[in-house]
Amino acid sequence: MRLYPLLFALLLSVVASAQSIPTALIHAGYNWDVKRTKRLPVTPAEAELPAIVLKDFTSLEYFLGSDQNLHLYATEHRIIRVNNSDGIERYNKIVLPILANGQTVDVKARTISPRGEVREVRTADMKELKDDNNQRGYRIFAVDGVENGSEVEYFYTRERPMNHFGSETFQNGTPSRDVIFELISPETLTFEAKVYNGPPAVADTTMPGKRVLRLSLKEVPAVRDEAFTQVRAQLMRLEYKLAFIANKGQVRQFTWADASQNIYRNLTSLGKDEAKAVDKIIADAKVPGSGPVAERIAAVERYVKLNYSLEDGADNDIARIRATRNASEVGFTHLLTALYRKLDIETQMVMTSDRSERKFDGSFDTWNFLDHYLLYFPATQQYLAPGRPDCYYGLVPADWAGQSGLYVKPLKLGNIESAMGTVKEIPALPADQSHQDLDVTVTFAPDLSKSTVALRQTMTGYMAAVIQPFWTMIPEAKQKEVLQDMQKSIVPDAANFKNLTVKNVERGTNSLQKPFIVEGQCESAALLDKAGPRYLFKIGTLIGPQTELYQKEERQFDVDNDSNHGYARIIRFEVPAGYTVRNLKDLNFDVKAGSTAGKPLFDFHSSYVQQGQTIIVTIDENYRQLTWSKADFEAFRSVVNASANFNKVVLVLDKKS
Repeated sequence: MRLYPLLFALLLSVVASAQSIPTALIHAGYNWDVKRTKRLPVTPAEAELPAIVLKDFTSLEYFLGSDQNLHLYATEHRIIRVNNSDGIERYNKIVLPILANGQTVDVKARTISPRGEVREVRTADMKELKDDNNQRGYRIFAVDGVENGSEVEYFYTRERPMNHFGSETFQNGTPSRDVIFELISPETLTFEAKVYNGPPAVADTTMPGKRVLRLSLKEVPAVRDEAFTQVRAQLMRLEYKLAFIANKGQVRQFTWADASQNIYRNLTSLGKDEAKAVDKIIADAKVPGSGPVAERIAAVERYVKLNYSLEDGADNDIARIRATRNASEVGFTHLLTALYRKLDIETQMVMTSDRSERKFDGSFDTWNFLDHYLLYFPATQQYLAPGRPDCYYGLVPADWAGQSGLYVKPLKLGNIESAMGTVKEIPALPADQSHQDLDVTVTFAPDLSKSTVALRQTMTGYMAAVIQPFWTMIPEAKQKEVLQDMQKSIVPDAANFKNLTVKNVERGTNSLQKPFIVEGQCESAALLDKAGPRYLFKIGTLIGPQTELYQKEERQFDVDNDSNHGYARIIRFEVPAGYTVRNLKDLNFDVKAGSTAGKPLFDFHSSYVQQGQTIIVTIDENYRQLTWSKADFEAFRSVVNASANFNKVVLVLDKKS
């Protein structure tokens, strides 16, 4: 839920229901090269790619309309060469915005074949495709007649919803050439922009009566998917904001201080009916008036999240929230803020971004970073996420932590209430609070034809948050299947399940306080293989499938993990009577990276002890820091690959002579 739709109700102009493009727009008469019949040249290497974007032009123009309101228009022009079926599959479709009146943007589109045949395609002749993602505000059309080596070209101008902030991304899995972005505004408005993962935008002074910011890129390389990083946040993009308005002089607009005041007003203001509703909810929740503050905070949150449902677009008025039992993320934040203030629990409001999409940058004060709400409690130095039913007190959604946020601290001077905003770090959860642990005991049948495996899986923090909050929503008939699948994630051929149980699955359970635990027993015929007179025990598979980092390509990005986390595993087994284990030393691993040898940031350590015929293997794996430089990626890779290498360990059981 963005901050600015809430704040700018009086500032944003309504998008007209009809798309009449003002003739005074810089690109009102935009057109492609009508005489062009030949394809644009590509290199032999580019001709081998599935596709390449040969022109990527985007122009945004802020325009003062005849209604004296500010409007935003966009002209977009693309030329894509498709070289094979993969390229055709990706680019023989055009995604078109739907206008406020329900009509689709009118687009000019054409294809140019390798033989120079130009075929213009009208919007009315395009076949609409089903949108699997159910994207609201867009329709997808197919462009027929595209063949290997064709160019697909299209452009359109349309009015966008008015906003004082925005973001444009220039990079994806297809390389691009001739990439141009421009932001045009009246001289009375000064916009600022910041480019991430690319060169800066520059001012263009050649357009009389206008201010222009332009970014011109000769080429933009393609980006591959890559493990252990936030790829979308690494893409080349530009963030922009309105910074100055001529009639307000050199007073910077839409600053963090301005945002803080707006956040504070919107989340703390209460009407009479809302104030009454707050009192009733406190009475309903039966929150104690005193006691440990952490317990009171958690009690309020638990009551609200168990009795109210998250619904996008729901009302933010607390009286109506109580009546409907539905609230948006903003509504939940408004409600919880009011409850804690009424209970005299000091609360600060925090807003931040999703760092998997864009990492919060306090040095550039665009409100485009203000996506999500947290509450911070100075007395306990803990957080909660009001609009996240899967995260309880102390557990910040992983993609919101490990970066900065805007903290809004209430201030009171006499009878005057205000707020102060500060950009500060939102700490990531330590690795020891987000674990996935295993306790495995293997018993071989007397004739060594099969193995009985007793499993205990214990999850905390983020590891538990993917299933623990939702367990009661799983139909009872399906729960058994889910438990069996969890056993099969460790023992793929598991059969004859017994004593499957799950613990700590009550609604409202906090995974930081009560771990999600699954226990049970199964049989496996595949763990032990006979090889002549000896047996092969595939002990490494009992830690479950592992990620392998054996990529040949050069690393693109720094490591940026989803969360800090760890794994603690214990495996026990009895060596069958009359047998010895030839290669127990293969169980020993000690791989570390970062900081000091005594306190590594990342490590994989395994060892064993033998007590008579009993072998106990202990395996610890930890990722204690979110980021790591790609310049020293090999050290990080060695830790990840250590777990993959352990996964392949096979113990050889020799018959005693």
